[in-house]
Amino acid sequence: MSIVPSQPGIQPMPFNLRSEQPVQRDRLTAALRIIWVIPQAFILFFVYIAAFFVAVAGWFGALFTGELPDFAEEFLGGVIRWSTRVQGYYYFLTDVYPPFTIEEDVNYPIVIEIPPRAPLNRVAVLFRIILVIPGAIVGGVVGAGLGIVSIASWAMITFTGALPIPLFEAARVVIRFQTRLAGYFWMLTAEYPWGVLGDSTATHGAESTDGGDWSITLSEGGKYAMYVVIAIGVVYVLINYV
Repeated sequence: MSIVPSQPGIQPMPFNLRSEQPVQRDRLTAALRIIWVIPQAFILFFVYIAAFFVAVAGWFGALFTGELPDFAEEFLGGVIRWSTRVQGYYYFLTDVYPPFTIEEDVNYPIVIEIPPRAPLNRVAVLFRIILVIPGAIVGGVVGAGLGIVSIASWAMITFTGALPIPLFEAARVVIRFQTRLAGYFWMLTAEYPWGVLGDSTATHGAESTDGGDWSITLSEGGKYAMYVVIAIGVVYVLINYV
């Protein structure tokens, strides 16, 4: 597990994600991706039911002690790790099928870093479900936009065997934001989710605990792709929920 023990005075940091675009794409698995991912989604459904009860227990623990209990931190962190791998696979960050486990897999192409444990503000824990609403709205918008844009990604990989870099970058930055949102909501970090347009320069949290660079800087094409994702997401939300 990449969860680092608590250290006095440590500042909260976000979840980070690392994934490199594959050189060659598997057109067959891309064409049938929505089918291949069904077993993962089926099992994750039950894992998330368990995660709900663990999160409730963790919420009470964090509310009274100012820290998420060890058992909740390990399990919820593992669930986010598994979910992120499945999400990355579904949105074409990789063609390698995700393992059915909450454990860390250093050989898998999509890696997330769970930040070091830091003290939690008990008031923020108490009102977490309210505080997360703005981030959840942003996550819903970019998630909806990526879902629609991914149809183009599916067609390009299936018929050409390649995915334009801007579409890969947009998917990666949206998935990282969703991972950070889950990490904040489940109290694994006090750092509010950010970086929906990537990282402009060396930013807080871009450096790994092992000294590696986890920053995601969008190319000009990647920024335009994210603008499209956001615009489509806004239109989708307005049409369906307003």
